[in-house]
Amino acid sequence: MIDLSHLKGRRYGVFGLGRTGMAAVRALIAGGAEVVAWDDNNDLLEIASREGAETGNFMTAPLAYLEAIVWSPGAPFLAPKPLPAASAARRQGVPLISDVQLLLDAKHGARVIGVTGSNGKSTTTALIGHILQRSGRKVAVGGNLGPPALGLNHLSADGIYVLELSSYQLELTPSPNLDISIFLNLEPDHLDRHSGLHNYAAQKRRIFIGCKSAIIGTDDPHGRWLLERCKKDFPSTEISTNHLLDKGVSINNGWLCEDEQPVFAFNSAKSLNGKHNQQNAAAAYAAARNLGLSTHEIIPSLENFDGLPHRQALIRNIDRITYINDSKATNSAAAARALSSFGRTFWIAGGLPKDGGLKGIEECLKNVVKAYFFGQAGNSFKNQLSQMAPSIPASEYDTMDEALAAAHNDAHRDFEDSVILLSPACASFDQFNSYEHRGDVFTDLVSKLEAPRSNGAAA
Repeated sequence: MIDLSHLKGRRYGVFGLGRTGMAAVRALIAGGAEVVAWDDNNDLLEIASREGAETGNFMTAPLAYLEAIVWSPGAPFLAPKPLPAASAARRQGVPLISDVQLLLDAKHGARVIGVTGSNGKSTTTALIGHILQRSGRKVAVGGNLGPPALGLNHLSADGIYVLELSSYQLELTPSPNLDISIFLNLEPDHLDRHSGLHNYAAQKRRIFIGCKSAIIGTDDPHGRWLLERCKKDFPSTEISTNHLLDKGVSINNGWLCEDEQPVFAFNSAKSLNGKHNQQNAAAAYAAARNLGLSTHEIIPSLENFDGLPHRQALIRNIDRITYINDSKATNSAAAARALSSFGRTFWIAGGLPKDGGLKGIEECLKNVVKAYFFGQAGNSFKNQLSQMAPSIPASEYDTMDEALAAAHNDAHRDFEDSVILLSPACASFDQFNSYEHRGDVFTDLVSKLEAPRSNGAAA
């Protein structure tokens, strides 16, 4: 875990005792700090108590003696409605911070790369870590992806942290001061939490506070505007999948190019399909070059990267049908990227809809043969698709397994090479614990499928 011994004798609060909060409790106590923890789950409170924390209800207890409260990033503290504990802390002048801020304050010379964006940040973070590990660098990867920040191994001055940073985490991180700040893209997401797109974008931009250098995707208008502002203040590298750049990293005719020179052909990559993954690779390549790696050190890692679970992951093939799990696509922009990556597609989507529903997906529907919508979004998605693309048939189902069964039967009656794609464009919380849970269930269901007997398959 991260060494927080410089906080010995100080008192911190920890609100929310999930993975992030419990890692904070353990790291703070191991560093000699005094900890007061709170969660509405009594079982978690008991675990924190056994770890050595005091427990106290932040809604009623005096808080002014605390240096700060390490706040769970998933718990609202401003919008749409602040939790009472957040209001109590604000009244008593106690700052709310992220676990990431504690890591950044304790890095002891190690370099830190931060990655944010509406889509692609997990793959980009993992790919950078993969490149650095294969090149022999000491690296720890986590944050919003994998281990929580304070649960990472403590690195010395020759180490590199690679952190995925969500808008929720950045909102609670007043002084990032990163060595490399990466901003991939901006699409509408989490608008209820951030009271609209403007504030959501502002929280994402916090990644540049105090940064030494920046890597910025310019495929959307916000990125182009951001590049013009940032390059006045610190070195900034542009990445683009839309335009060949004379200076920067870009994609041209299936090649990754540095300053217009082709350096890597994507057809040799194991798991970097689609335009969105080309942007992820461009960002990872730019980061590695910024750290001093040569092109020859980077290319093998781009070729053999396995990708991440639940992100356009191949499950299996049955006859001519390929089954893809893209459960991580929790908004329409992410689903659009998946739909653009495959040919004839039987599309499964649904869950807990976000603001705008399928808005923005219109240009990516040309390969969709039929859509199968489930869960709370089922009816609204079906109606929305009927307005966007009346020629695409759509059906509504209560559950994902019903939608999969229907898509499976339709695809195998079709007698053409096709993809059955789970790319939900929704949060998972109407029927599942997380997008990972949803993807695991889908994978399990697919593993039990058999080719319909009408296709001549064996019983």
